[in-house]
Amino acid sequence: MATDLQNLVTARSALYAALATNAGKPNYNIDGQSFTWGELMDRIEKINAAIDQGQGPFEISTEGST
Repeated sequence: MATDLQNLVTARSALYAALATNAGKPNYNIDGQSFTWGELMDRIEKINAAIDQGQGPFEISTEGST
C-alpha cells in the first residue's frame, strides 16, 4: 500500500507529465479534470509544499519525570 507521501509524488509526476505533453497550451486535461495554467501551477505548488512537509526534518521532544 502506497504512503501519503508516495501518492503525492505520483500526483506531482502526473502534473509534470501533463505539462510536458501539453506544453504551451492554456488549458490542461488530467484524468478527466480540466485545469488552466494558473490552476495547474497552484496545484503543483501545493503538492510540492506537502511533499516538503512529509519529508521532514522532524523534531521530537520528550519530557521525563522522576
